[in-house]
Amino acid sequence: MVRTYFAFILSILLLPLSSHADVLFEGYSKILAGDQHIGYIVSRYEFDAKKKQFLSTYILKTGKGSSEVTESLKAVADSELAPISYEYTSLAGKEVKTIDARFKAGNLSAVVKTNGKIQRFEKKIPKGTFLSTFLVYLMLKSKDGLRSETKYEYQAIAEEDGGIYKGQALVGKEETYNGFKAFKILNTFKDSKFLSYVNERGEVLGTNAMGQGVTTELVATPNDATTGQPYSSTILKTLFASVPTGQQNVIAQSQKSKPAVQPGKQMGVPQGEGINLKAQPEKDSQ
Repeated sequence: MVRTYFAFILSILLLPLSSHADVLFEGYSKILAGDQHIGYIVSRYEFDAKKKQFLSTYILKTGKGSSEVTESLKAVADSELAPISYEYTSLAGKEVKTIDARFKAGNLSAVVKTNGKIQRFEKKIPKGTFLSTFLVYLMLKSKDGLRSETKYEYQAIAEEDGGIYKGQALVGKEETYNGFKAFKILNTFKDSKFLSYVNERGEVLGTNAMGQGVTTELVATPNDATTGQPYSSTILKTLFASVPTGQQNVIAQSQKSKPAVQPGKQMGVPQGEGINLKAQPEKDSQ
């Protein structure tokens, strides 16, 4: 199945990465079921200053053998986070599914392939609707940025099915998560609830799928996330254009001997695009 997926993903028309795109975040997270390491996520967010577009790319892998599940996404939004396009793929057991979606003049046009069977659908997209992968950046672009004791009501597109769903994100007080300051956010979307621990830069340090016993944790190195898991550097290179190093985040930077880079142009933050970023949160000294 791994070879099948590898051949399949190579055949997909991937969105080209611009040389002008600045990396906002890149990291590896391990997926845990209780204390058991069951998979990993590789994620990257970018901003193309020339095109004034946000890009989100990720791959998720869990399980082994016949129980292996793989998902990947490449999504593009404009500078106001209005959706432009996305390509979603999944492999679960023997089922292979792709969604190729394009947005124009407030309309969504998508082609869905499931085990070779093709379906097409179109729908009107209400104003203010965005791709769910960009939720944190929507919150950062709000009037007050990401702050505690705030409720965000939203309507987003679930990339895995193209459906539009209402959601709510409740931001609690800033607390300490694995030694770093982060906001605890309760998100409700598609009738599911999950917790996210997000720092002031919008970096997701960890998540908890409530009631499912599954958590994720951002780690310092790729090996921390991928050791003992099905892994293909070729697939990563195909999806991301190069194998991500996972160093563009506060966890990885804290492990380096040199001082962590402060927010600004050198971190790839899109200048003047309305994202409210505060000073880089320091690791809790306690």
